[in-house]
Amino acid sequence: MTIQKRNWIYTNQDENKVKLLADALDIKKTTAQLLLNRGISKDTSARKFLDATLEDLYDPFLLKNMDEGVECIKNTIKENQSIWIYGDYDVDGVSSVSIMLKYFKSINYPVNYYIPDRMEEGYGLNKNAIKKITEDGGNLIITVDCGITSIEEVDYANDLGITMIITDHHHCQEELPKARAIINPKQEDCNYPFDMICGCGLALKLIQALTPEEKFKTSVYDYLDIVAIATVADIVPLVDENRIFVKNGLEYMMETNNIGIDALLDVCNLKGKKLNAGHIGFGIAPRINAAGRISSADLGVKLLTTENNDEAKKLAKLLNEENQNRQEIEMEILKEAIAKIELDPRYKEEKILVVYGENWHHGVIGIVASRIVEKYYKPTIVLAIDDTMAKGSARSIPKFNLFEAMSSCKIMFQKFGGHEQAAGLSLGADNIEAFRKKINSIADKVLTEDDLVPQIACDGKLSLEEIDSDLLYELQNLEPHGLGNMSPKFIGLKLMPGNLKPVGNEGKHLKMTIQERKKTFDTIGFNLGQYANSMTNNDEVGIVFSPEFNEFNGTKKIQLNIKDIKIMKHNDMLRNSLAKDYYNTLDLQDDSEELCPIDSEKFKKIPVVCIENKEDYIVKELKLQNKSIILINNLFNVYNLLKALEIQEKHSNTYFKSFFKEGPTLCLDQEVHIVINPNIDKIKFKLYNNIILYDMFFTRRDYNSFLDANNDVNSLILYSSGEENLNEKILKTIIPTRKLLVVLYKILKVNYHKKSTSLEDLVDSINKDFKINTNGKLLKSAISIFEEANIMKCTVEDNSYLLEILPTKEKVDIECVNTYKKCMNIYHQFTNLKKELVSYIRGGNNDGFN
Repeated sequence: MTIQKRNWIYTNQDENKVKLLADALDIKKTTAQLLLNRGISKDTSARKFLDATLEDLYDPFLLKNMDEGVECIKNTIKENQSIWIYGDYDVDGVSSVSIMLKYFKSINYPVNYYIPDRMEEGYGLNKNAIKKITEDGGNLIITVDCGITSIEEVDYANDLGITMIITDHHHCQEELPKARAIINPKQEDCNYPFDMICGCGLALKLIQALTPEEKFKTSVYDYLDIVAIATVADIVPLVDENRIFVKNGLEYMMETNNIGIDALLDVCNLKGKKLNAGHIGFGIAPRINAAGRISSADLGVKLLTTENNDEAKKLAKLLNEENQNRQEIEMEILKEAIAKIELDPRYKEEKILVVYGENWHHGVIGIVASRIVEKYYKPTIVLAIDDTMAKGSARSIPKFNLFEAMSSCKIMFQKFGGHEQAAGLSLGADNIEAFRKKINSIADKVLTEDDLVPQIACDGKLSLEEIDSDLLYELQNLEPHGLGNMSPKFIGLKLMPGNLKPVGNEGKHLKMTIQERKKTFDTIGFNLGQYANSMTNNDEVGIVFSPEFNEFNGTKKIQLNIKDIKIMKHNDMLRNSLAKDYYNTLDLQDDSEELCPIDSEKFKKIPVVCIENKEDYIVKELKLQNKSIILINNLFNVYNLLKALEIQEKHSNTYFKSFFKEGPTLCLDQEVHIVINPNIDKIKFKLYNNIILYDMFFTRRDYNSFLDANNDVNSLILYSSGEENLNEKILKTIIPTRKLLVVLYKILKVNYHKKSTSLEDLVDSINKDFKINTNGKLLKSAISIFEEANIMKCTVEDNSYLLEILPTKEKVDIECVNTYKKCMNIYHQFTNLKKELVSYIRGGNNDGFN
């Protein structure tokens, strides 16, 4: 299985601010850093965040038009007119309808509700539903979690004499419906302090406004657990009022009086457990959602509002079965969608995946889109075609605003709406390919290749020495976790793995120990089982992890839950994925005929920084530089530096780009170019403000070219003690010894005579079957030596090597072959060069950039 590259982005806070907050709250610095990472810098706001009490809920009348909406509802009740609640079929919509029904029941006023069928009607208000409500005597429709884009439908309702109140939290478009009152914190001129509550949260604010203040202090518990479920399920940020809803709702849910939720906890095997947001997101919410996705959302409303124990148990069991059915349907569509993506080469080049199929169930395509984003890390739009129409769900990545991009395509849609990261749409099936082309043209202007590399946002670096039970108990005070307040994740570096063991079904997961100095922890890495075969106990690793308590058989101990792993220093680095490109571009020439000493005067003018950790130096120093180039020659250093650059401080404005042999013809501000195996004569040094020689060149020729090329540029040489030995180690991997040539010749003679194969396959085969650590560069040198010695003929055609062993009567002296001599010359020239270089470097100055 391929290990996906992920960049780690961490936040680094000012030490003084961390200490001030830690001292004010009497907490650990790590906890203080987490609060600062979440934008909480004052001790008063920190205490409010940590406490999150119901007393901190905002005045609902701060919402624009709330007073008009409340007055309209009270007048409708006074006139004994018919009220209908119109919702959506997802968890947020079902929950919104449910709490509105519970409120009106609490004041003994009968109301009706309507939730459109996902398959037949789709999302939002529709004219047929409004007509039906009119025919059933409806006078007032209160929408919950929908309606903000329903211009025509509200006009239609007005024409029929229906009064409309819209409560919706979705983004507003330029034109708003002509409703009696629109309650939406995202509309212009709304001064409500927080605009990220979900539909059910907004419905609760309406109930709060309709309820006397003192009474609401107790009646809020009739709705709080339902609002908590909706808030988590709708993936809104768990900060501010949302945090208050969820924190208090989870605490109350453990002893809930809602018999429907109690029955649901039972089928989810959550009764008696301390609940967290994950239990809602992965247990409770999918079961409520399953009704609206597969059958009827009415089942969810009935469950959340029933007062009959037997009915509650029956409904919970039915929803559990619906969820299992949903999972099966989802997996079938996901497999089919992935097959389409893998078979169509256009998807590999496109930045937005628009995948579609006939007879796909509309109810699960949103989940399928999310799964595809997880797999490919590209914004994804999944469309289900039904005859001439296609309905779809879209999911995005952080760097792409779906709502904004799709707004530019809205002329193609019959209907669309949503958020920056998720949206729904419908369009003609014959318009799909045109839409696919249009949305990708927008993405091409917005998304870079770096944007399509997954990022893991981390809270900072944390040593194992800092982890103890006291810290974990403090971190628990930050719960519940979710969007906007993610579970803390830390970076641990320079760690040694041990006791590597794949566990779980088909070895999907990884158990191991992690050690830093004398501190060792057990770890678990879910879906990281592939690392058991790609690293050893001798590798040095970095991890992203969350520390947690693990309770087993009555024993409670700390373990690290690993989210990602980077092998920072690989024990078998010569076979890593970079090695092929490195060796293919490594071009060393015998310069013995034009041998001349390095210009010592020029060399001594360039500052030398002697430092053991070059990677940290580059990350720290170049954060403040721009238009820089790094020249790097050694595979070991290439691997270590590129791995280190996958871990960057948040808000760093430096962009690192790597190239082989030559740099580009343009260098933008804030760019740093890394050129591997640089061809000095081909690099445009005038593009750069700073030139860094990261490690040693292999030849004098390169040094003199380097010294001649950048006299007027700010240059710097980095040196680590003993690094010359790494260059020598690389040379030994590409220069065949006499002993190795004998072995290779026998292998080729016996196994590959008159057989055609690619050089890459030949290298892999020899390494695997004969346990020889060779590479393309070394093998090509060996074949050249055999050809010059007239003991082998090699024909290369279309990258295919046909080897033919030639008959020979006399014994061949390999050491007399010119190609072999040149290889030996390169090696000996470097051994002499390194002595000269070390002398220069140790005598140089140790300054940095001027």
